[in-house]
Amino acid sequence: MTQQKYNRRALGVLIAVALVFLSFLVLIFVDQRSGAASEAANTASSKTYNITVAADRGEILDRNGNTFVYNEQVNSIVLSALGFPTDKAEGNEIILGLIRYLESKNEDWIDTLPIYRDEHGQLQFEADREADIRWMKSAYYLNLNAYATAQNCFDALQEEYDLRDYTPADALKIASVRYNMTRLGFSASTPYTFARGVSIQSVAYIKENSTFFRGADAVVSSARKYIGDGTLAAHILGLVGAISAEEYAEKQAETDAALAAAGDDEEKQLAIRSAAYTLSDRIGKNGLEQAMEKYLKGMSGVKTVTLAADGEITEAYTVMPRTGGTVISTLDIPMQQLAESSLARQIKEVTTYDAIAGGMTPAGAVVVEDVKTGAILASASFPDYSLATYYDDYETLVADEGKPLWNRAFQSGYSPGSTMKPATAIAGLEEGVISPKSGVMCYGTYEYIDQTFVCFNKTAHGWVNVENALAYSCNIFFFDLAKKLGIQKLNSYASLLGLGQKTGVEINETEGILAGYDERTAQGKGWRLGETLLAAIGQSDNSFSPLQLTNYCATIANGGTRWVPYLVSKVLSADYSEVLYDRSPTVAVQTDFSEETLNAVKAGMYLVANETSCREYLGSLKYKVACKTGTAEKSRIVNGVRYEGTDGFLIAFGPYEDPEIAITVVIENAGSGASTAQVAADIFEYYFGTLDTVENVQPENQLLN
Repeated sequence: MTQQKYNRRALGVLIAVALVFLSFLVLIFVDQRSGAASEAANTASSKTYNITVAADRGEILDRNGNTFVYNEQVNSIVLSALGFPTDKAEGNEIILGLIRYLESKNEDWIDTLPIYRDEHGQLQFEADREADIRWMKSAYYLNLNAYATAQNCFDALQEEYDLRDYTPADALKIASVRYNMTRLGFSASTPYTFARGVSIQSVAYIKENSTFFRGADAVVSSARKYIGDGTLAAHILGLVGAISAEEYAEKQAETDAALAAAGDDEEKQLAIRSAAYTLSDRIGKNGLEQAMEKYLKGMSGVKTVTLAADGEITEAYTVMPRTGGTVISTLDIPMQQLAESSLARQIKEVTTYDAIAGGMTPAGAVVVEDVKTGAILASASFPDYSLATYYDDYETLVADEGKPLWNRAFQSGYSPGSTMKPATAIAGLEEGVISPKSGVMCYGTYEYIDQTFVCFNKTAHGWVNVENALAYSCNIFFFDLAKKLGIQKLNSYASLLGLGQKTGVEINETEGILAGYDERTAQGKGWRLGETLLAAIGQSDNSFSPLQLTNYCATIANGGTRWVPYLVSKVLSADYSEVLYDRSPTVAVQTDFSEETLNAVKAGMYLVANETSCREYLGSLKYKVACKTGTAEKSRIVNGVRYEGTDGFLIAFGPYEDPEIAITVVIENAGSGASTAQVAADIFEYYFGTLDTVENVQPENQLLN
């Protein structure tokens, strides 16, 4: 081969290789351009949604760190708009399929429609659902007249959601879900919780049949759980429930105001939005769940969900949810358990036959307070109820004549009977009307103007001073004292002691009534002079809560300092690393009563516990205590027959030499005030036992007040 031919052949090979290489470059360029175009198209067609994720609610503990209320992880069925059919007929079939399956397994689904079918088959509105009913009828939803009936609303719901072909029963169930989905703003950014607390078997069934149950999935959420059967301290701890329209509007207004105040501060705005409420949130309804709501709720998180053009879904948290704070209450679980069991047992033993025959329900309350701080150590109300089964038992609970939902310890006002007498004695001693040694003769009756008043048990006690007048509960002594003082002076001292006014405790309480001119004027009536005598011994219009009586007794016991009672000592972050709230004992009033006055009154109360009516119950305790009993008569006419009942009261403190706790016990329809003393004795025995065993050195990290 000549050199010339070789050169031409080599050049051809080089050109061929260059052409192949160039072809590859073109293909790579085209593929890259195509891929970039495809990626751009995919990016353009993908959609991103931000979903609010509720935080776990904080726990509630007792003063020693023992758990009252906690969270348990449960399975929830959630509907997502990203997969749920937009076609109404298809969606209705999925909803009905879920309902039928869960009902076949005796599992609940969320049914909040304010319409039900009564025993006669007629549609009715749910009681106490006025706000929800107004919204349902409003222009925002069904656009019906305000006077529209439950049947009118159901007809409109059938029309709105194409439910005419279903049975009335099935249509009502589907309508309930559809109503709630609309009310809560069901959308890609707002999934809908269909059921909470379902079994793992139900989760598996729904996942296995995901082709039919499109848009339905199972997620892990938290549910409120309670120590024991949920009855312990139920009236104090309170309930959590779905946020109402009024509550949401109120919280939304608070959020808007906070955002406006935050201005352009992005960090503050993020915190405010994270603490804001959605229509699907749950909220504290009463008790500590309501009072400490802002700490218990926690901070919501944000989950970003991206839906690609090919249907692939990716999720990532952009803001992690923050669990609510841990509330440390002042309650002592063992003492609370004892107070409830002792109260229930004693109520059953002493409630009179006449009271039961007259339809007077066995009932009562007990409160225990630290006299040196105002901390509430225990509070029981009987009858009680279970927080765990409240919603299942609701109809039965509200129909119960015993009113188990009512917190008698804080919300009931009672005529206090002779437990008022220490306050009357303080007024007389401080005003100088009597001295510890002065006295009167008790002949069993007392004449005043045109009325005759009788002594307790119609007994003639002879000569009595303030100590034995308290010891024997001599009405005559206090009648005479009241005549000298007058109602205004009596009430000024009763007010100093906190009677007839709210104490300032965190949860709902009654104000009570202080008998006198002001109360009668408010009633549009006049005050008769003879009623001053009755008011002095705890009758007339006087009406105080057991909490007020306990705080009043504590004020006498500690030397005249009236503390503001409280139920929460502090709130810690969920990991205990930060103190979110810290409560210091707060003085409501420093009465400045003289030591001589208080010693005379306490000496009389000592005699009640150790020498007279309560000696059997309180006289043999390891540490000496003091108390005062009281009774208040009442009657009820049933079918023309009058039945008598007597409410029994006891206020007590101990140890006598250096008081630490005060106790009030009330038993409705009891035979006497002394019959309540066994409950106080049980609590004192428990508390004195702890005095004997407590160590002087406080262990580190123990959650005590």
